[in-house]
Amino acid sequence: MTAYLFATIDVHDPDRYEKYKTAVPALIAKHGGRYIVRGGARDVVEGKWPPGRIVLLEFPDWGSANAFVDDPAYEPVAAIRHATTTSHIWLVEGVPDGPTADGMHAYVLGEIRMTDPERYKSYAEKVPQVLADAKGTYLARGGQSRSVEGGIDLDRLVIVAFKEMADARGFHGGDAYAPLIEIRQAASDSNIVIVEGL
Repeated sequence: MTAYLFATIDVHDPDRYEKYKTAVPALIAKHGGRYIVRGGARDVVEGKWPPGRIVLLEFPDWGSANAFVDDPAYEPVAAIRHATTTSHIWLVEGVPDGPTADGMHAYVLGEIRMTDPERYKSYAEKVPQVLADAKGTYLARGGQSRSVEGGIDLDRLVIVAFKEMADARGFHGGDAYAPLIEIRQAASDSNIVIVEGL
């Protein structure tokens, strides 16, 4: 089962941050990870997100993602990021037997805190078909998660992948999804961002 690292990184010292950007890819690769989003265009369409660039990494499994963030060799590299940015980092499990991000270049990321689980079930039952009709696929849908850094605990992190930004925007802004947004918003506190992938 895949796993994902999701980060928001607000860069305060771009020159020194370049050292982090140069050093970290080898450590990510050491643990089988790869970038699928690395600072692409972002559009907050519901609620709010911490400021800064969004980074999304895909790992082959939960153990590999945790091994990366807990690797002692990562500590001095992370120290560069700590000195040059304000960061929030989370890990989330991918869907069981789910797809990878291969061929995908746009993502809808959702942080959802359910306030009415019974009402939310109606949304959860209906959205997969609307998503499939819009050519989207779940990469993560509320699996195990871990707040690694930044002090913001997530309740439910959802990652939906699309081939193109137009598809992601068409899904979120489409007529088929509009009534489901109303159900979700009535049953949860949601923060949704659309971000451009590699």
